Amino acid sequence: MEAANRLHISDKTLRRIRQQGHIRYVAITERKIRYRPEDCDAYVAARVREDHECPSTSRKTRPSTSTISNIVVGDFTARRARKRSAKRKG
Repeated sequence: MEAANRLHISDKTLRRIRQQGHIRYVAITERKIRYRPEDCDAYVAARVREDHECPSTSRKTRPSTSTISNIVVGDFTARRARKRSAKRKG
């Protein structure tokens, strides 16, 4: 419990981390597990990450495409009617 508090995690999370082999521990007995302060510190040090700013969101840029659409919406009912009338004539 003391190690979990030191790492600011729950006992269950600490147990899972131990079972995954991510943190060193001392097995006093099969059921008594102890964690040395230096092993907790090493665990934290091994997980230090540095955030890097994503280049795609780091600066405001104009959109690369036009906002005006070239899509033409057709009247499919009229088109079908024209095809039908053309079939009747021919």
